[in-house]
Formats: sequence, structure tokens, C-alpha cells
Amino acid sequence: MDVGVFVMDGVADFGFAALLETFNTANAAREQLETPPEPWRVRTLSFGDSVTSGHGHTIPTTPLVDVGAQPDMMIVPAVQVLDPEPLVELVTSSRSRPVLDRIRQVYDSGTHVAGACSGTFFLAEAGVLDGSAATTSWWLGPTFRRRYPLVALDESRILCRGARVSTAGAALSHMDLALALVHSASPALAELTSRYLVAGNRRQQRDVVVPEVIARGNSVTAAFERWVRDHLDEQFLISAAAHALGVTERSLQRATHAELGMSPRDFVNDIRLERAAHLLRTTDLTLDAVAARVGYLNAGTLRGLVKRRRGMSIAEMRASPLAW
Repeated sequence: MDVGVFVMDGVADFGFAALLETFNTANAAREQLETPPEPWRVRTLSFGDSVTSGHGHTIPTTPLVDVGAQPDMMIVPAVQVLDPEPLVELVTSSRSRPVLDRIRQVYDSGTHVAGACSGTFFLAEAGVLDGSAATTSWWLGPTFRRRYPLVALDESRILCRGARVSTAGAALSHMDLALALVHSASPALAELTSRYLVAGNRRQQRDVVVPEVIARGNSVTAAFERWVRDHLDEQFLISAAAHALGVTERSLQRATHAELGMSPRDFVNDIRLERAAHLLRTTDLTLDAVAARVGYLNAGTLRGLVKRRRGMSIAEMRASPLAW
């Protein structure tokens, strides 16, 4: 399988390295299988013979003019731009036009195109995600949704793989993306590779979302988020929150759906769940006490929310400290 990792100046060091390491590990492990797939031929491509990474390292590359046949897959890793506004400025700048043209060209030729983290913005700007499901880094979701309304965005997902295009979320999701591409050739090799990397057992990006960060881009949702935190231990109606903010309930619903892709009620539940998870992992409070602190009348409501939104029990959540 011929894979081109297309990089540009400012490529994110970690994401780029995670892609290479996953494919290199898969190639090293393939001989342990009875019927191994063909090895992965991975080339780092750019418009010249080198690029400078986001942390200032020089990365040797193969110039695109020296590439013969199109690769079977082309991956666009993240660039070292965390904030959405500078990222949009970058992907819409004149220096990004050749990148977008190349993405469209290889996509139109039948090459599978993939992107991770901020790299997904280049795919979306090139138009190859229109009409498709996609994900991106969770904190970039509101900006992505506003700029690319033709894309069916679900930033709660770590990975979104289609027949012609694949996308992945934030930093470590580069590894999930590479494992998914290995899986397309050999599920057994992907499973073996993931064991060597101690990877592949994470759940959803939703598990790590910080609600106040994704609410920053809209004054109504940001004000709603602050109001909810001030009244977190209370049972309240969405209509009461809207009235306190000086907007109609319908206006609040439109704002949260446009900015966050969810209803006001779901956003409240996310905020309450984030706080409950913190209390469960860092205190000895009973489940009833935690439920009361986040505005639920009984522990059963919180237990059901954890099961629906995190896919785990209260005991599993309490016993699963953050890895670091």
C-alpha cells in the first residue's frame, strides 16, 4: 500500500510522528502473521525537498514533482495552529491554494484522502468533505460547523472513516487514523500494532471536551455556559435560563445548535457530567452527594446519564483516573 503523508511548513510534530510510527510498527509486526499483507510504503511529500515543523525541525520530503503514480492514500496531518481564527486565516490564505488544489486533484483521481486535527480544515476547504460525515478536534468544532455547513460534522467522534475520505480528531487521533487505515488492509495487523503501541482502547472525543472552550465563539452560548455553572446545583428549566439571559428559548436553541451541534439541554448535561466526573475521580463523595452538587434530584438520573453519554458505569468512571 502506497501512502503519501503530505506536509507543509508548520506541520505538527506529534501528529506527523504518530502517523509514521504507527505505519513503521505495522511494517515491523507484519511478519508475525501467518498471512501478512503487503508492507506499507510511506513517503513524506511536499512541494519541495524539506519543510520546517511547528517546533522548528527540518523534515526531509519527496517533492511532489518527483512522485510518479498517485499514492493509494494521502494523509494531511495537523499544523501547529491551535486557535480557530488563525487556522481559518491559514487555510484561506494564498499560500494554501496549491495545497487545496493538490487535495482536490488526488481526490478526483480516486486516491483515498485523510486528515486529522487541524488538517481536516484543509480537506473541508478543498471541498472533498462536502456531503460526507466528518470529525475534527473538539475545540475547533464550532468554527468548522459554521464555515463548512455542507459537512455532517460530529466532533464527538475520534474517527470518521468513509469510502473515499477519512477524518480524525485531536493529536492522538493521528494514531487512530493510521490504525484504521492499517485495518482496511489487515484487521489482524491493526490489532497487533495497537497492542505494541498500547493504543486503540480510547472511547470518544466527547469524554475530554471542555464545555466552556467550545462555547467561547458565540456570546449567547458563552453566557449560557456561565449561567449554567452559576446554577449547577439547581434544577431549572431551559426557559428560565433563556429569560435570565434576555433571549427567547427558541433563540437559545438556535444558538447552541448552530455553535455546538446540540440542544441547550444536552449542553447542560455535558456541563453537569464534566463536573460529576471530576468529583467522582477526585473526592470520596457519595453518588447521591455528587448528583445533588450537579443539579440532579437522585443518583439514578446521574447513573443513567453516565451510561448514555460515556458508555460506562459509575464504578468504571470512578476507577478510571486520567492516564497521566
